[in-house]
Amino acid sequence: MRHPTLLVASKCDRLGESGEELAVLEELAEVTYPCVSVSAETGEGVEELGRWLFDKLGVIRVYTKAPGKEPEMERPYTVHKGATVHDVALLIHRDIAEGLHYARAWGVSEYDAQQVGADHIVEDGDVLELHW
Repeated sequence: MRHPTLLVASKCDRLGESGEELAVLEELAEVTYPCVSVSAETGEGVEELGRWLFDKLGVIRVYTKAPGKEPEMERPYTVHKGATVHDVALLIHRDIAEGLHYARAWGVSEYDAQQVGADHIVEDGDVLELHW
């Protein structure tokens, strides 16, 4: 199994505007994989780094909501692509996963509030209301 590799150069806020230093590093190190420069101080490149990691590592975000409440959009559950409603329920609590009757789902692959089973595959950005 081949694992994704990324060169992350930090402190890019201290580099020149042209980015020549990173290009020189790539050439000298004979880098053959993608490079991202980031700055913890200014936040530059952090969003790009996050997108790359989620995409290449196959991570998606799934949100939950209680019946009659708004979704908890600040605290997603992260699972791998191909995960099911049951996998998300397991992250919340084993008893919920074991007693799960169905879920209502909102998202790209469903109609709003569509009833789905435990084996339903979730997509990035889905919202689940679990019923057990």
